[in-house]
Amino acid sequence: MPIKLDQSEKRLLYLFYAYGKAISRRKVHELVYILQNEHGLDLGFTFAGQPPFSKSLDEMLKRLVQRGLLKLVYTTGANYLNLYKPYYKLTDKGARIASRSDFAKADKETIEKMVSSIKGAKNAGEAKLTVQQ
Repeated sequence: MPIKLDQSEKRLLYLFYAYGKAISRRKVHELVYILQNEHGLDLGFTFAGQPPFSKSLDEMLKRLVQRGLLKLVYTTGANYLNLYKPYYKLTDKGARIASRSDFAKADKETIEKMVSSIKGAKNAGEAKLTVQQ
């Protein structure tokens, strides 16, 4: 039986697909917040607090895990207060669905642009550290 996904779920899966690796729960919320507020891609989530958090996004992530499209993995944290950090990783099933990207091409390009700018900024920061040492 085919899995029915709404447009927000498809875009969220594509975000994981474009990012290319597991993303921490906190980072997922930050990325979606940036997509909505800085890039104008409305996924329908409302955020509160700093760092930004959306209860409806968290619930969607749990549903995607239950459907087998995302996998919840835990890493050990650096200290006692952060013993386990939750990360979400795209499953093979989720990657197949995300690779189809059956939503607006402009939205796909917006997601790719945001991910590449974030990864570019991260790599530039690593390059600066290497040069300074």
